Amino acid sequence: MVELQGYQRYIYRCTPAKVNPLIAHTTTIMKLRHIFRFPGMLAISALIAGMATGVTSCKEDDESISGEPYFYIEGAEDGVVHMDVKGLAQDKWAFGAGDHYVVRSNCPWKIIPIDGEMPEWMKIYPLEGNGEGILRFYAVSNPMAQIRSAEFRVIINGIEMDRHLVLSQNPSGPVLTLTADNLMLQQSGSFSDVIVTANYDWEVVPDQTATWLSVERNENKLTIGTDEPNHSGAERTATVIIRGTGENATITTPITVTQLDAIFFDDFGWCFTPMNTTADFCDEPNLDAVVCWGDQNLRIDKWIDPVKSANPGWTGVRGTKNKSAGPYTYSRHNYILFGTSNKCAGNICSPAIASIEGAINATVSWSMAGFTSAKNAKEKGNEFWVSILGPGRITEVTANGSSTAEIVTGLCTIPYNSTGNTPEGKAGVHDIDLTEAARFYIGKDGYFDVDTDPTGLEVWKNPESMFSMKVDGMTAETRIVFIACDADNLTMETGEGWDVREGNSKYKSNRKLFDNFKVVEN
Repeated sequence: MVELQGYQRYIYRCTPAKVNPLIAHTTTIMKLRHIFRFPGMLAISALIAGMATGVTSCKEDDESISGEPYFYIEGAEDGVVHMDVKGLAQDKWAFGAGDHYVVRSNCPWKIIPIDGEMPEWMKIYPLEGNGEGILRFYAVSNPMAQIRSAEFRVIINGIEMDRHLVLSQNPSGPVLTLTADNLMLQQSGSFSDVIVTANYDWEVVPDQTATWLSVERNENKLTIGTDEPNHSGAERTATVIIRGTGENATITTPITVTQLDAIFFDDFGWCFTPMNTTADFCDEPNLDAVVCWGDQNLRIDKWIDPVKSANPGWTGVRGTKNKSAGPYTYSRHNYILFGTSNKCAGNICSPAIASIEGAINATVSWSMAGFTSAKNAKEKGNEFWVSILGPGRITEVTANGSSTAEIVTGLCTIPYNSTGNTPEGKAGVHDIDLTEAARFYIGKDGYFDVDTDPTGLEVWKNPESMFSMKVDGMTAETRIVFIACDADNLTMETGEGWDVREGNSKYKSNRKLFDNFKVVEN
């Protein structure tokens, strides 16, 4: 027998009857710093071996064993191995990468998953041995707000021990993300989906005062909206609360829902992102908001269902044919990306509003955010233009904070294709000049911030990303053109497409993000 001195230790030990009891005893050890304890297990010491009545050796099971068979893991307090929340990705599970623990034993031993199979999120290597050695524990990052654990049967010298070995992994903090937290509903009634991604259980608390609002939950997807038209003469608003349950009951996240008093509104809820350019669009019920906020795009002329069929009539003009430049307009999750260069301009033209009768005066508003790289570098090209295709005259423009706006009617003409788009595979043709135009600049706070706003929701609430203009004489034929560059340098030669005049563009790139287009009759 080995004499143990110093720290407390709890050790698995066989009994002659093989009824798998674990008998606890405290002994000491000098050489080892940290010995985790297994309560209810028999410790090994010469003194105990001599004094314990009825406890004999398991030597009859294995004649090679010297003394009482035993097994313990240094650092496994109370039979529990504690792992950090971060863990390792499974492709990083190299042999030496696991958390290693020293096994002390004088007999054959096995560790068997309690359910027969190793959990997908962790592993132990090796699962059996004979005598002393090293155990390595592996786990992936724990995304849950609760501790997770896995239990294992312990068999020493052919006898199963009553007490299990437990791998316990620390939890992440509570995390919840939404694909949208501010919904705009059509005046005539409409519905929007919100995908909730959380690492804890949650419930939905509807606004009991908003009897006009419907909220339905299907797993992690909320469908929020109304089929009732808003004839109140003003916007109406409700708040839907996402609330944690159990120990997370104090965590609440609001979703603001507004039904507009507008003749047209588009939040691009129909527009979402393909995971790659050859695949179908994201399956919304399984959408990862953070992933789809990233660099996944699909150009407007390559849109596929369901986005293509859901498009209410937005179009874009192609660039020059000799450069094979398509419309620099792309879908992302619930908004549009203008992807421009110093050669071609990202652009989009709104649908005509068929419900307009005669000529009206209206306020047109939208959100335009500056592009930010994955390293949080703001793109310098912050200029964009808005023009009128068809009847209408711009009478007033509005920007907020450090963002600016100015009417440039009579000072600039923009060559354009009168249909707002071009035939498949062909460059644009200059057949009309846009003369009703305004120029806008996005202020310093009207940009995405990947550090503070990783899901890209907060920027749309910033006043510096909100713009508007008043249009007099708007009809059912009026369309609004958005151009993401210094449009006074645009040229569109017959048959040659639309391009920025060589060497005259202010910036090499003019990428911007577009959302929340609204038309309200004044």
